[in-house]
Amino acid sequence: MEIEDVLVTGGAGFVGSRFVKELSETGMNVVAVDNCFAGDPTLLGDDIRFEQVDIQTKAFRDLVSTVNPDAIIHLAAIHYVPYCNENPEEAFDVNVMGTRSLLSAARTLPNLEAIIFASSAAVYPPREGPNNEASETGPTDIYGRTKLIGEDLMELFAEQTNTSTVSTRLFNIYGPNETNEHLVPAVLKQVRSGKREIELGNLTPKRDFIHISDVTSALMTLLKGAEDGYNTYNVGTGTEYSVREVVEQTSDALGEEIEIRQDEERVRESDRPHLQADISKMRADFDWEPTVEFVDGLRDLLRQDDEVLVT
Repeated sequence: MEIEDVLVTGGAGFVGSRFVKELSETGMNVVAVDNCFAGDPTLLGDDIRFEQVDIQTKAFRDLVSTVNPDAIIHLAAIHYVPYCNENPEEAFDVNVMGTRSLLSAARTLPNLEAIIFASSAAVYPPREGPNNEASETGPTDIYGRTKLIGEDLMELFAEQTNTSTVSTRLFNIYGPNETNEHLVPAVLKQVRSGKREIELGNLTPKRDFIHISDVTSALMTLLKGAEDGYNTYNVGTGTEYSVREVVEQTSDALGEEIEIRQDEERVRESDRPHLQADISKMRADFDWEPTVEFVDGLRDLLRQDDEVLVT
């Protein structure tokens, strides 16, 4: 599959901004699209073509037709779970109807070879042990439901157009320039402020944390190796850490003791006990492996502060 022209929705977001630059560095012609609800185009630099446009507008459909990409990476979404739960209509409108709008525009493209859709591990129900792609789905929140509908739309698109289409079930991503205050940035924000006793909510839930560089590596692998038809892949590490263990890893990265004080106002009743990836399908099909150890990823984040916290 020869990919030269790529359009990335959500291209100024946390994952998108990094992936767009990596695509450009390979020599591909990239157009980043974002409505800047959460994205920041300053993350892209001056060499990337950026278009501030909403994916549900005629302007977007016209742009897709003009760019005529060989591949589309669909990252645009509202993905902060508390916000989605508080604004379910907006989440459905952006995540589902926005995806429908994208696919409607994509149907008209004569050169389209592949679409990669950023789904989520939130499509899985609470369960102990790792989730594989054949595991039963059962989202417990609005965000997960919108992503599962998005997967259905992608599968239908693949069946009707014979376009190589991939849904990537992304687990808990962390790294530089994260745009939502998930666990890792919440911990590091308090550590950077000088606190060595930090306030957190639930302490026992375990998650599979994957560094953004490994996520973009997986996306690049899938883009270059996408096969005909529809496929789903987990993108995680296969290892899960509890909230307490995240703090312990941060302490190791920092080289200082960090204590936890549980803040009842931060406790979320909806937290599931476990969320872990089985990545054997990515290994088998592409010989892909994550490379960043969790403590190393945290150490790199701490090193990026203006005042270096670790040496």
